[in-house]
Amino acid sequence: MAEKIKPERMRPEDYAQGGSPMSRGATYVRKEIVSKGVGFGSALAIAISFTTHNSIIWAIIHGFLSWLYVIYYVLTR
Repeated sequence: MAEKIKPERMRPEDYAQGGSPMSRGATYVRKEIVSKGVGFGSALAIAISFTTHNSIIWAIIHGFLSWLYVIYYVLTR
């Protein structure tokens, strides 16, 4: 299996004298926790909805609403 290449962090000495990385057009790598799939809020909303309503359709709808449904559930219970 091929190993992933990890980008190196820029050090202050790598910057141009008196310039910032943005002025040079440097790019940054941002870490993402969830890039694909169902997020924690959606999974929580689906679990709460299915437990409460016993309906897959409502669970799917509430899964799309994600954190909005979770907050609504907490405020109304």
